[in-house]
Amino acid sequence: MLTVTYVPLDGVVAVLDTTTAEWALHLDADSPAEDHCWAMIEVLDVLRRGPHAAEHALRA
Repeated sequence: MLTVTYVPLDGVVAVLDTTTAEWALHLDADSPAEDHCWAMIEVLDVLRRGPHAAEHALRA
């Protein structure tokens, strides 16, 4: 399961939290929708690759 939240983030558009069984994607509340879409595309790629893909994801 992936929960998406909109919260104020400092200097980033999105943070994918994989520290628990229920992953959370935190999107910056002040970023434009286009940036949110790109972040979600990246998360979909991680999900497509499997549970260990997040360990190899690049930090932006």
